[in-house]
Amino acid sequence: MNIAVIGSAVTVLSVVSFAGIAWLAYAPRYKKRHEEDGLIPFLDSQSPTAPDAVGDDTTRI
Repeated sequence: MNIAVIGSAVTVLSVVSFAGIAWLAYAPRYKKRHEEDGLIPFLDSQSPTAPDAVGDDTTRI
């Protein structure tokens, strides 16, 4: 196989992969999940499930 054919195949695969990931990111069925995940930084850090609230300091750097 010619190196140009391999390069073209890799380019086409990359574009198709990018388009698939972008389509999944903006798919309407994932909208609610993305909105909920976008609020994670604003959650109260003193919630019962936060590592600091239960005294688990092993996750800190």
